[in-house]
Amino acid sequence: MEDNNHLFTILQVSEKLKVPKPTLRFWEKELNGVVVPIRTHGGQRRYTAQDLLVLEEIKKCRESGLSLSAIVEKIQPGSGMDEVPSNKIDLLATRVAEAVKKEVYSFFKKDKG
Repeated sequence: MEDNNHLFTILQVSEKLKVPKPTLRFWEKELNGVVVPIRTHGGQRRYTAQDLLVLEEIKKCRESGLSLSAIVEKIQPGSGMDEVPSNKIDLLATRVAEAVKKEVYSFFKKDKG
């Protein structure tokens, strides 16, 4: 789809998927962590290519008439259980690593200036 390291703003995601920004925010809130965009220091959302794929699936499910709870069950089959799927752990680890890398880079950049 897109470069996996590229992050998208909520406006870019809205335009790509033809879904209003408030709907994207609503899905983020109501779908219990199915989509968790990265946040900038200013609190702005940044979506990964993986997030876009999940949002496309959510859009298709909604267009086919599925409820939000049915979507959560479809996308996260173990969502009612206490276990966390390994792909979610890997995604979180990648996001944490990206955030740490940016902070370290920012720290050393400020130190030189």
